[in-house]
Amino acid sequence: MRIFLTCLSVMLFASPVLAFEGLLKASLSSEQGVVAQINARYSKAGDVRMDIRSKDGDGQPVHATTIMPAKGKSYYTISHDQRSIVEIPYSTLATTSRQVTGSGDNPNLQIKKLGKETVSGVQTEHVRVIDKDNSAVIDLWLTQKYPADLWTRAFRGRNLGLEMSDDERTKAMKKYGVKPGFSMKMRVDQAGGVPVVFLVEKVQRMPVPPDVFALPEGYTRIQPPADPQP
Repeated sequence: MRIFLTCLSVMLFASPVLAFEGLLKASLSSEQGVVAQINARYSKAGDVRMDIRSKDGDGQPVHATTIMPAKGKSYYTISHDQRSIVEIPYSTLATTSRQVTGSGDNPNLQIKKLGKETVSGVQTEHVRVIDKDNSAVIDLWLTQKYPADLWTRAFRGRNLGLEMSDDERTKAMKKYGVKPGFSMKMRVDQAGGVPVVFLVEKVQRMPVPPDVFALPEGYTRIQPPADPQP
């Protein structure tokens, strides 16, 4: 799962918030095949629910959910197998985001434009990003058809462990003449790691009922440990 979060964080670009309501379906694959199925749903008000289905080390199915309300001070991670809900303050994400200080003015990147390709029925521009600092090659298939922030809205903690924020990364890409867009497909090959492919299978605008974003009943509510006081 750590690889999955890293892949989504590597090259997602922020854009102005658009009133998107609907769903997004995607998969994450490695050399062994599909390792996770992702289903994200968005409300017109800005709420986001993301469900990730995968398997544990014993091959048993695992279903995890993250609910990010547009209003309020917390978001929620839900383990359906353990029937538990963990409430996490948004302030935790704000604190960690401020630790990301890299600049997009002098990025150590090499960009290659590889032409247009069709991915899941959508025309995209294939761009290869060679990140020399992190010994990584990231292939992106970008489109302007959908809001670029669909993934970053679902992963507001995306800056964790990164050296450059979304705004600075967007600046870096624009410097190389690449227009920020939504990634229909992404392949990440990092030195010492296993290549992974993220593929969007479907994006659909449609009404999403409010109860989709409600917390399940009968689950144990868990408060995260408080941060130590200085």
